[in-house]
Amino acid sequence: MKRLKTAAGLRLAVLCCMALAAMALGTFTAHAAGKPGVTLRASGLEGQYILRLEDFSSRFESVQFDIVLDKQVSAPQVAWTDSSPDHFQRVDTAHRDGKTVLTVYVDRLSPIAVSGSVELAALTFPQAVPASSFSVEAMKALDGNQEETVFPSPSLSVTGSAGGDAGSGSVSVKGSSDSKDDDDSETDGDSRHVFSSGRVLDWDDVSDDAGGKELTVSVPAGQTIGRDIFVQAAERGLLLRLDYGDYIWTFDTAGGVDVPAGRLFYDLSVEKLSSRSLSVAVDGTDIAQFEIVYSGPLPCPATLSCRVGELHAGDTVYLSYYNENEASLEYRGEAEVSSAGWADYPFTHASRYVISTENLWGAPEKEALPPEGGSAPAAAEISRVLVPPVDEVEEMDALEKAAAEEEAQSSSSAPEEDIPVDTSPEKESPEPREGWILPVMIAALLATVAATLLIYMRFRTTPRRKKRRR
Repeated sequence: MKRLKTAAGLRLAVLCCMALAAMALGTFTAHAAGKPGVTLRASGLEGQYILRLEDFSSRFESVQFDIVLDKQVSAPQVAWTDSSPDHFQRVDTAHRDGKTVLTVYVDRLSPIAVSGSVELAALTFPQAVPASSFSVEAMKALDGNQEETVFPSPSLSVTGSAGGDAGSGSVSVKGSSDSKDDDDSETDGDSRHVFSSGRVLDWDDVSDDAGGKELTVSVPAGQTIGRDIFVQAAERGLLLRLDYGDYIWTFDTAGGVDVPAGRLFYDLSVEKLSSRSLSVAVDGTDIAQFEIVYSGPLPCPATLSCRVGELHAGDTVYLSYYNENEASLEYRGEAEVSSAGWADYPFTHASRYVISTENLWGAPEKEALPPEGGSAPAAAEISRVLVPPVDEVEEMDALEKAAAEEEAQSSSSAPEEDIPVDTSPEKESPEPREGWILPVMIAALLATVAATLLIYMRFRTTPRRKKRRR
């Protein structure tokens, strides 16, 4: 019996140790799950880049890092994506050794990047800045307990170029966009620096296909849509279709288009996402997560057709917009999947989205939907689903995995016992009488107490032997 108790105690201790180890492993993984990255993406406006953080732990609430340009340029205009007055956000510009240093400060009272990535700001330079001009230096981050983590060489990815001639619609990275090699990558020590660009399609590239009232353009990977395609299509009142394979845009330009001055191109390609926290937010019912590379208002209302698969034909699937600032999924619409596996949704804005098979938003009124990128009014609270921090989700996953492995190990190590088969005829078990459990427990307790008293009295009344004197 003593050995059994000891074994049980050891087993319990092992289980506790495994749980603590899993928690520590989860925390360590969140802390050191790859170095964070800085992304600068040409927005399509002349001189403008979108600044993002990627692979950034949701534990961090403050960050500071330097973006270095290899020449002296004037300070950029900064438009913060999150305009909350409760957050400290600033970009300082300095010049030293012929270079320009942009020091970025972000300090919030909550996770900066709940799902591991977040758009911080739009940086608009007064002159053309080639993508190859940028580099990034050491990054410091603070978590909610003010513990500092230093990343000496965060990665940098620069996509497209905010320079070039607006008339030609060219995009250049370390040379002319007419070069056969549109992608250029460099590696600097431990830090990854990626520079890439794609050719801009203009009206001359597609006008031969503009027959009747419709124009369909099959957009190759890495190519963007020049501003003049929308302008020329609107002048002709065309129905413009942009085919990206699994996603097809349809723009009705007959009502006119709004293309801002200085707009060089639109990158309307769609990139698939795989965020664990977004999946948990919709209870694992997500069938698509995607990001439209361009972020902002579209030149005119559009329909985005998404291939979700014939498996969902006839099902109703729900579109939600991922509001990174509010860490929530906001209802945007629903669609019935066609027999060919397509779902169509109306769009006026481009950002990040989730398509799920479950309606977690109730039935919000259309007029109550908040604008994308802003804060939802009180009337639209029903249309929001909170997104949990990715580090917490990963820690829970690690705990569940450790528990499952322990259970599987226990099942495999337990000895199999031969249980004799009872071949005697079944006897009718008497129906249990109500109220019998409590009397039996009281009787057993009284018997135990009585036995203990008898043993104690016998011990007390037993005479002790006296030692003999020698």
